[in-house]
Amino acid sequence: MSDDFVLPKISAFKRDKLGSIESRRIRRAGRIPAVVYGHEQEPSHVCVESQDLENLVKNRERVFEIDVEGKVEETMLRELQWDTFGTQILHVDLVRINASERVTVEVPVRLRGTSPGVVSGGILEQPLHSLELDCLSHNIPDDVPVRINALEIGDAIYVRDLVVPRGAKLHNAEDQVVVHVLAPKGEEETPEVEAPAAE
Repeated sequence: MSDDFVLPKISAFKRDKLGSIESRRIRRAGRIPAVVYGHEQEPSHVCVESQDLENLVKNRERVFEIDVEGKVEETMLRELQWDTFGTQILHVDLVRINASERVTVEVPVRLRGTSPGVVSGGILEQPLHSLELDCLSHNIPDDVPVRINALEIGDAIYVRDLVVPRGAKLHNAEDQVVVHVLAPKGEEETPEVEAPAAE
């Protein structure tokens, strides 16, 4: 890891009491309950400021430091629990890491551009919406871009065609279809009928 690489940092506070009642009290105070685990250490129950965590999520930061009352740990966002409406974070799971170690994460696929096959009436299908990527934990991309500008009807882009960040590798099967353009429905099922020969 380069010397000028700096992780974002947020403050965290120890939780002595657990349970749903205590969690609701913490949320009313503007904080979010969290659990930090991993690296063969006991899970640590903490809470973080709601605004701090929401800013990290908004900026798509997955790896960051937490300062637990003076003890700084490098962590990776593992899971967020949202309310029914998907507007409030209720709980967060963090896993301890070393920012220069390798991790395996799910990264979304983002389609870029316009397929000429779709413009011609073809149907765009995307069987694969996320990829299992192995990379350095401080180098997790927000997504894997897939350009579809050259996709004509009948064309497909496979996992083996994708470009991932330097040093990263995909665990998905190379022959998996990421996106393809199908012929309009009914078009390929209509056989050509030859006119009867004139007698």
